[in-house]
Amino acid sequence: MNFFINQAMGLGNSGVEHAEFYRAQRFQQAQLPYRFVFLNLIPELHQAIDRWHLNDHMVLNLWEYLVLGDNYLQTGLLQRQAPRLPETVVDLTQTNRKTEEVTSAGIRIVQHYYKGPDKHHPANQVLQVRTARVELYNELTQQRKVMYEVVDDQHRGHNVINIHLFSEHGQHLFFANLDGLHEYFFDQLRQVYPGINNFLIDRGEFADDILMRQQRTDTKIIYIIHADHLADRDDPSRPLWNDHYEYLLDHLSAVDAVVTATELQRQDLLLDFPKATNKIVAIPVGGIRDQPEVVAQPAQGKVKKLVTASRLAAEKHLEIAVKAVVAMHQAGYQLQFDIYGQGEQKEPIEKLIKTCRAEDYIQLRGLSDDLEHVYPRYDAFISASFSEGFGLTYIEALNAGLPVITFDARFGAQELIKDGQNGFLATLKREDEDYNVNQLKLALQRYWQADPVKLSHQTRASVRQYQDQNIAQKWRKLLDGLSTSK
Repeated sequence: MNFFINQAMGLGNSGVEHAEFYRAQRFQQAQLPYRFVFLNLIPELHQAIDRWHLNDHMVLNLWEYLVLGDNYLQTGLLQRQAPRLPETVVDLTQTNRKTEEVTSAGIRIVQHYYKGPDKHHPANQVLQVRTARVELYNELTQQRKVMYEVVDDQHRGHNVINIHLFSEHGQHLFFANLDGLHEYFFDQLRQVYPGINNFLIDRGEFADDILMRQQRTDTKIIYIIHADHLADRDDPSRPLWNDHYEYLLDHLSAVDAVVTATELQRQDLLLDFPKATNKIVAIPVGGIRDQPEVVAQPAQGKVKKLVTASRLAAEKHLEIAVKAVVAMHQAGYQLQFDIYGQGEQKEPIEKLIKTCRAEDYIQLRGLSDDLEHVYPRYDAFISASFSEGFGLTYIEALNAGLPVITFDARFGAQELIKDGQNGFLATLKREDEDYNVNQLKLALQRYWQADPVKLSHQTRASVRQYQDQNIAQKWRKLLDGLSTSK
């Protein structure tokens, strides 16, 4: 079996989850079996499954397994029930002390709270309410199956400790922390799915070290790199790794394959690991349909319609895109800019749009799970991201015939966007926002001056190598090779 290992998924996701969704479709195309495996407790998991058009039987969750039992690992959730919204118990000071809710998987979650000092901001005199203990019950049988504590560490944040499993194979099992629990869970997966199993690690926290130190002959470890693996390379001989991939890159010998989304990133990794030519492979995390889809028609009117789609997160630097569009409007260009997505930066972006008095031509459109049919309504895609491991939204936009205007950044933009052919690349200075706004504005002006018909044809032609069937075969080739290796 092929297990996609991640922490969580939700109604709104990052590029990591969307890369998993795309990979699942290619595995189906190549007739490769797979399961999504999520390690976090996710009360709205099955609502998210519906949102992203998955199936319950293809998704396994650690905590649902611990409550629902062994057959769950083979079948996934067999039957849903009506969820019950959280009910809160408060004390005489109106402080939350307990909440209870029932998920659509039939798990009753009971959370107990405490009030105490703010360990992360000692100067804050306001007492904080935090989770102290969690209990999980099987709502159908009314059995308590799991109990654990949550401690808030000043340096490490929230940590799950003292985990009790009740009536687990007729025993009361105890784990001091998630490290031991995850090791136990992975062993249960192997027992249910005997033979060689491939663990594809998408988010490695609490999973990579466990799988990598076991060194089992029945396990192949494939580590997926979704972002830039470097934090910086000020000293060429001493690269500073991205925290998310530090453990992997310090223990590269313990994995069977490393998958990057671009050939550029693969070559960059080989600078530091020149002997890993066969271990490090490039497989795109997005592609285009084998049959042509709806394609945007080159703009005929005076008003050009721009679009972007991403999490509304600080690292996407959407404020730069907004300011560049505002600068274009002030310079007399007629345009419309729609922003799709959701996230913690929604309010700051809304405030910026109002401050710039741009409500008439810049709008937030919310989340969409049907972008391939949204893009053809627009003329061009704009992004202000400083780094994309691949750029799923880039290739979706290119597939719809939209040129991409973005920064000349590692790795996705540099591999997917050919300046002047299928988009326009702006130079970037990470610490100079005014410079970046102006450079993105200049790239937009270059787009305005280009031949829209020629640009549209070149945009579609530039992504033909990323057809779904080609990517499915890359996965088949990698996994077939691992199955015959020792």
